[in-house]
Formats: sequence, structure tokens, C-alpha cells
Amino acid sequence: MIESTLILRCVGILLIVTGLVFAANPELISNKPIPDDTFQAIERRIWWGLLIGFGSLLLFHHQLQPWMTTIAATSASLMFGLLVARLLGIMLDGSVAKQWVNVAIEVILLVPLVWWYLSTQN
Repeated sequence: MIESTLILRCVGILLIVTGLVFAANPELISNKPIPDDTFQAIERRIWWGLLIGFGSLLLFHHQLQPWMTTIAATSASLMFGLLVARLLGIMLDGSVAKQWVNVAIEVILLVPLVWWYLSTQN
């Protein structure tokens, strides 16, 4: 059990680092030009947040059952990863009001997901 937990955590750390690297520099594997529009420039980074989310899930959550706890953990982790990638994009590409609206929406969704996860652990 301890060995599988250690492996999951190591894979989680690897996914988080990979997600952060590609969110910071998506051109490492994409030959698409960087959009002139700041909103679109940030959006090209967002999907790498899924790697960050899956990595954080593997880093902190190591069980499948009960299912509600796993669903809550997965949802919260993925939302967290998207939020991190979006904030990284805002930091690197610049700020746009529409992106801050998306940050607010993601935070508003993340809070009840974390509450759901914490309430299903008992």
C-alpha cells in the first residue's frame, strides 16, 4: 500500500511539473503562433491545467471508494489545475477583464467542490 501511494505521488508530481512547464511555454510542443489577442494567448495555456489537476489528484487522493469522495476530489483537482494555468497565463501574457471573470467563476465553483470533498471524507 505504501509503495503504491509513493508511486501515485511521484506520478502526481511529474504531472504537475509537466503541466506547469507546458502551461508556461506551450510552444515547446505546438508550432501555432502566439495569438495577438491577450485573451486567446492566455486561453492556449489553460488546457495544460488539466495535467496540473490530475497531478494534484494523484498527489493527495489515493482511493477510489467511496465514489462521491473521488468524484469530489477529481472535480476540485481539475478546477484547481485550470485555475493555476489561467493565473499563470495572466501573469505571463497580461491581464484582461474577461480572464478575471473566468478566475472568479472558477473560484466560485472551486469553493463548493472543496467543501463537498471535505464533507464526504467523514
